Amino acid sequence: MKRIATVAKAAGAVGRTKPAARAPAVRNVLVALWMGCDFGRDALGGIRAALEGRGLSWRIRFTNNNNTFVSSVRWMLRQKRVDGAITCFPDPGAMAALRRAGVPAVVIDRGDAPPPQAAGRRVARVTLDVPAIARAAVGHFLEWAAFRSAGFVGSRGGEGWSLLRGDAFVAEWARRGLRGSRFRHGRAAAPDFDRLAAWLRALEKPAAVFAANDATAADVVDVCDAEGLAVPRDVAVLGMDDDPAFCRRCEPNLSSVHFDGVAAGRLAAGALADLMDGRPPPPPDRLRYGATEIVRRASTGAVSPAGALVQKAVDFIEANALGPISLDAVVRHLGVSRALATLRFRQLRGESILEAIGARRIAEAKRLLAGTDRSVDDVARACGYAGAGSLRRAFVAATGSTPGAFRAAAFR
Repeated sequence: MKRIATVAKAAGAVGRTKPAARAPAVRNVLVALWMGCDFGRDALGGIRAALEGRGLSWRIRFTNNNNTFVSSVRWMLRQKRVDGAITCFPDPGAMAALRRAGVPAVVIDRGDAPPPQAAGRRVARVTLDVPAIARAAVGHFLEWAAFRSAGFVGSRGGEGWSLLRGDAFVAEWARRGLRGSRFRHGRAAAPDFDRLAAWLRALEKPAAVFAANDATAADVVDVCDAEGLAVPRDVAVLGMDDDPAFCRRCEPNLSSVHFDGVAAGRLAAGALADLMDGRPPPPPDRLRYGATEIVRRASTGAVSPAGALVQKAVDFIEANALGPISLDAVVRHLGVSRALATLRFRQLRGESILEAIGARRIAEAKRLLAGTDRSVDDVARACGYAGAGSLRRAFVAATGSTPGAFRAAAFR
C-alpha cells in the first residue's frame, strides 16, 4: 500500500511580534477509491482541493480495491492510526469494524440504496444524483434525433445501483411521452448475448439505448454490429463512466456520462472533516454529485450526412483539442472544403470550430483548477495554451472570471 505524504499545510505566517498560528492536528485518513477510470483520480483531486481550501492536514493512506481496503482497516485499527475513512467500497465487515471503534467514515456510492452496515451516527454518504443523470441522458438523446423507442440495459451483474439507474431512465423517458423498456441479464455471471440480440432487434427503430456502464454499452455496440444494426442510425448507445478503455476503443466511439468525481471528493472530504470534529452527518440529499458533462461521440451522433460530418469533427476536437490543434487540421481530417466544414458545424452546433476547440480547453482547465493544485501556468500548458496569460485571456472571455478567482471559489 502506497503512503501519500501530507497533502495540505496549515495556513498562517510566523512573525517576530505575532505568535505562530497553531497548526491543525495531522489526522490519519484511509482513502479507498476505484481507479478504473477518471472518477477515482478526479475524486482524489477533489479531496486534495478540499483540504487545501480548508487548511486541513491529513496523512493519507490510499488503496484502490476492496481487499486492500479491508486489510488496511484491520491494520490501521490495530495500530490505532486511523482517524477517519473515505471509501467507495463499503465492505460490511470493514464498516462494522470502523463503527465499533468509533471511527467516522464517508461512503462515496453510485446512487444505490445504503447497506444496513453503512448506517450510523458517524457515517455520511456522498451519492450520485441518479434522477439528474437520467434527465441529462434523455436530453442528450433528443438533441439531434427523434426516437421511436428507448431502452435501458442493466449491468452484467444486475446490481442495485444498475436497477435504480434503469428505473430513473424509464421514468424520465415516460415523462417525455415515450415508453421505455429494460433488458436484464440472467443470473449467470457471463452476459446473455443471444437474449440481448433478440431484445435489440425487437426495439422499434431508431432506438435510444442507455446502458448501466461503459462495459455494458460496449456489449450493446458489439451485438448491434453482429446483428447488422447500424450505430447510431438504428440504435444510438450511451454509456456511463467515460472510461477510455471502452469509449475510445469501441467502434464507433462510445458516448458516455462523465461523473463529477471532483465534486464527490470535495463533498466527502468536507463531510469527514466535520465528522472528525464531532459534528453529525448532514442529510443525504445535501451530499449529491452529478455529471460534469455527457461526452458525445459517434455512438449517439446525428444520422444525416451533415450530422455525421459534424460528429467526426467533434470526435477529432475532443481527442486533440488539448494539443496544437488548428482549424486547418480539423478540415484536413474531415476531407472537405473549409467552407463546407465551417458551414455545417455552425448549422448543427450553433458555434464555430474554433469556439468548440476553446470550449473543450476551458472545460479541461476548470477541471484541473478545481481538482488539482497544479499552477495556473501548468494548467494552461496542459490545456493547449502557450502559458498562463493566454489561458487567463481565454478564461475571462468565456466565463467572466480569472482562473485564480475560479479556483478560489471552488475551494470555498
